[in-house]
Amino acid sequence: MERNTRSALGQFGLTRDYVTSAAVWEQESTQIFRRHWMCVGRIEELGTNGVHPFTWEGQQLLAVCGDDRHWRVFRNVCRHRGSLLVRPDECGEIGHRLQCPYHAWTYDRQGCLRAAPNMEGVPGFETQDFGLFEIPSASVAGFLWLNFEPTDAAADFLRPVDDVFRAWQVEQLEIAAELRYLVQANWKLLFQNYSECYHCPTVHPALNRLTPYLGSANELMSGPILGGPMQLAAGCGTMSEEGKLVGTPIASLDAAQQRQVSYYTLFPNLFLSVHPDYVLIHRLQRISVRETEVVCQFLFQASDRQRPGFEPGPAVRFWDLTNRQDWEVCERTQLGMEDVGYVPGPYSNLESVVAAFDRYYLESLGRLANEIHARPNARHS
Repeated sequence: MERNTRSALGQFGLTRDYVTSAAVWEQESTQIFRRHWMCVGRIEELGTNGVHPFTWEGQQLLAVCGDDRHWRVFRNVCRHRGSLLVRPDECGEIGHRLQCPYHAWTYDRQGCLRAAPNMEGVPGFETQDFGLFEIPSASVAGFLWLNFEPTDAAADFLRPVDDVFRAWQVEQLEIAAELRYLVQANWKLLFQNYSECYHCPTVHPALNRLTPYLGSANELMSGPILGGPMQLAAGCGTMSEEGKLVGTPIASLDAAQQRQVSYYTLFPNLFLSVHPDYVLIHRLQRISVRETEVVCQFLFQASDRQRPGFEPGPAVRFWDLTNRQDWEVCERTQLGMEDVGYVPGPYSNLESVVAAFDRYYLESLGRLANEIHARPNARHS
């Protein structure tokens, strides 16, 4: 991965409507959240019965592990009268097939309709025409991904972090702890905040002691995946309360990787933070223009989880503090940008990845035309 000098290219921040407008929200729904690969979660959390109902972007979906052990995502809606097929409390009762509780239309785990009682003799009715609607999905690096209208394969989208997934053996890691948050801020403000450490000396003194903010570098500087490493301070082994290792160092890492923490944003819903001994992910889901749900998971090696006395607490408590500090400034930014007097200011060159995020976001939204370089024409008092 090629590194480069940081530059925000003279860009100014996004204007008020990007975090307040219902019209922008709807445009994001069709232009971004229907056309990009999004991380649903870890395969291991999708249920021992191989059936996992969930809501995504306001849509009722169902992840199902087929007889071929391949995970698929379907709309959780019967093709007859639209009844919800599976509720979360019903997963443990699901057998080999999925049966609608209303009129007993029955589907196999590949989504094909296998039985439709009392439909014999209905003109034009053929069971092969009424399988469940499938959403394109893929299992990569131990995660389940979906994309409502893909223009590329998930593997192509994730190629920039292939080496990261491989070096950190992400597919083999297991969830050791989880934190959940509801942040009162637009999803983009969380992406922007994660993408720079300009704020770290002020907002995160504990984090800044372990990874000084000027020790960062860019590796991925354009497109949907952005980020790079930060160097660990002398005497620091990982990101934890005392800077001490929590898990066993991942054996496949090289010497440089053992002395850094790398941070990547995977547009539009995942943060990937890789440490010498564990991997941290933040999975985002939009709730409203001003609300974002965040699931934060700590992935460790199976050998660590099985080791007597293993305790992920020092990492979990460190990142819970850091997360809450971040959410506070994101919420303050949301409130400030909602003010009618807000006018965007220029980015620092330390915010070069924020500027790159804005460029990709606006391009995806279809609003790139001169907006990112436009300087405010008016001052507000």
